[in-house]
Amino acid sequence: MTSFVMFCALCLLSIGISMANDAQHNNVKSNILWTQTLLHRATYIQYGTHGPIIYDVQDPNCPYCHVLYENEVQLINSGKLTVRYIPVALLTPSSLGEAAAWLQAPHPLSALQHFEKVVGNALRSANTATLPKSIASGATRKKLRNNLAIMRSLDITGTPAIIYQTENGGVRISTGLISRRSLIALLPHLR
Repeated sequence: MTSFVMFCALCLLSIGISMANDAQHNNVKSNILWTQTLLHRATYIQYGTHGPIIYDVQDPNCPYCHVLYENEVQLINSGKLTVRYIPVALLTPSSLGEAAAWLQAPHPLSALQHFEKVVGNALRSANTATLPKSIASGATRKKLRNNLAIMRSLDITGTPAIIYQTENGGVRISTGLISRRSLIALLPHLR
């Protein structure tokens, strides 16, 4: 009987060690994703300088991305959130030229802000021909392909998607439209 109890104790101990190693491995992977992949390999446009940082993957022609942007802006302007927008050209053929207009502008944040002011009406009227576009340079195409590759490597299949670091250092991904109320509820749990 005592050998059985010892066997069970050893099994539980090895499971605990294995789980601790998995947790450490996940933290290492999260740290690499946050400090290397997103920070140094993704091309993004940063809006805000206060509050926790989230990455927002978005396509210019995504209506839900536009609504999420509007939800985020209120928190950015109040100093509660910093957002790094990662543009991708995924949804329509015009997405490439529109994302290029953001990235190739002398002031990418201003270009993004202007685009967001006019995109709502354009999407509602189905008249996206008037949206700002640029012919994507080779360098911009490479950046957008890289952003798309990062998105796919994270198993993100659509836009919008936010990537954020939790208070314990883990990295999480939320896809789809996130309400302003949900963003506010998330804030205390962000690093």
